[in-house]
Amino acid sequence: MTTERRLTRVLADEAEALGPKTAGHSDPPVVLLARARRAFAVAGLVSMVLAEHGAPVRDAYDLGGALADAACAVLDPVVGPELIAAHRADLRRGEAQQLAQLAEFDITFIARIGEPAIDDAMVTLLTGLSDLLAGVAADERAIPEQRRAARIADAQARELWAHYGGDSGGW
Repeated sequence: MTTERRLTRVLADEAEALGPKTAGHSDPPVVLLARARRAFAVAGLVSMVLAEHGAPVRDAYDLGGALADAACAVLDPVVGPELIAAHRADLRRGEAQQLAQLAEFDITFIARIGEPAIDDAMVTLLTGLSDLLAGVAADERAIPEQRRAARIADAQARELWAHYGGDSGGW
């Protein structure tokens, strides 16, 4: 990942990774939850960078980080450390640092006051995340603990979605 790559493209790639697989080749619910865990980790990191680098509504972005952390805490026990690592949902130090630098670059040099590009990309990511989690919550193949975790995490995703402007309110 280099600074030539925009944060909005990274977020779009993450959202695309949450989308449905080809017909007939659906991942098991626990793998879907691992993908959701990664998306929450990315959303939390972006929220943290926004809170630290001049975003005018720091408390709201701090809330975004807290919501993402809470969702990760719910998903961790049902996903397990092996799948978290396999999906790099822990955002290994180097990857997390690169993503944070990319976010800082976008905030500092590309994003303009009032330009909602990052927020819009987060809304897209969180929409995909909520759709995935709603699907797991309704999936009869999922064990009860997985469905419960998906429902709780979906509530966090929907709240994040609303805070990032998914309800047109924005922060």
